[in-house]
Amino acid sequence: MQKKFVAANDLLLDSFQLAANIHQSGFKPDFLVGLWRGGSAVGIAVQEGLDHFGVKTDHIAIRTSYRGQGSYSKMVNKAGSIRAHGLRYLHERVNESSSMLIVDDAYSTGSSVNAVIKQLAKKSRRNLPHDIRIATVWYRPTDRTIKPPDFFVHETSDWLVLPYELSGMSIEELRQNKAEIRPVIDRLESLIESRKRPAA
Repeated sequence: MQKKFVAANDLLLDSFQLAANIHQSGFKPDFLVGLWRGGSAVGIAVQEGLDHFGVKTDHIAIRTSYRGQGSYSKMVNKAGSIRAHGLRYLHERVNESSSMLIVDDAYSTGSSVNAVIKQLAKKSRRNLPHDIRIATVWYRPTDRTIKPPDFFVHETSDWLVLPYELSGMSIEELRQNKAEIRPVIDRLESLIESRKRPAA
């Protein structure tokens, strides 16, 4: 699978574009939920964009399980084992008349979002918001996609490497594809390499 490296500024601009798309649709969410990690960064920009357009949201980040390509694949294959943390704030405040926007940086199968909605439904019961929509910058559809997002900016089949991701990449790969952090890598290369060597 081909890797696509996404630059930090591109992700920020796309996040503002996502906010504009949501606003143009007429959807005005009462709650905005950014999925930690990447959805939090996108969620901040979307919240700021909506606020600028006069849409006030109660916004929060919640966490689900995800760590790199390998564990992502395992997580998708065992969707029932995905846990959402930090839902208490929401289930104490939402009600059936609420609307909610769940934001992530990239969306493929929808397993994480589905887990969030199911666990929120279990805790909130009749108070689950009647209108829950999904927004993402990058949509990567698969044959296991549970439900497509309501809003997205780009569609791709590539494996995305987002600006804040470093794990699983060699120093050379980082140098070639993340030029903006090359000075940091050059300064820390000897420390990084020494940690890879087995202890004497």
